[in-house]
Amino acid sequence: MIELDAYFKRVLQQVSDSYDMLESLSDKSGDLDTIKRELAKTNGLLLALANKLQANKQQANKQDLEGYQYLLKPIRLYLENHEFFREIDTMAPLYSDDPLRLKNLRLSILRSLRENNLLEHVRTILR
Repeated sequence: MIELDAYFKRVLQQVSDSYDMLESLSDKSGDLDTIKRELAKTNGLLLALANKLQANKQQANKQDLEGYQYLLKPIRLYLENHEFFREIDTMAPLYSDDPLRLKNLRLSILRSLRENNLLEHVRTILR
């Protein structure tokens, strides 16, 4: 259990770090690549956590992940309701240097991570 708990906390720390990275960007030329990289990283980490929690939820001999199960719903809602890669691919050729469009995209991603208290839950676990 200790190893699994440490694994979850490391993954959640990476999600929090990606959020902080997105929050600190200054919407300048070249930031679109950083946004895309951090978004892909965050989505992959959240998907891995959701799959691990879902598998644990269905096991007869549940590992002690009860303290993380409340994360499953906000993670699933985020993954189901937010798809930014298509928008990034569409805007990249035309607007990758437009600071206002970059800011709008970045703020939309940050807002989506705060929906359903996802980021708040992540940071609560990390405290």
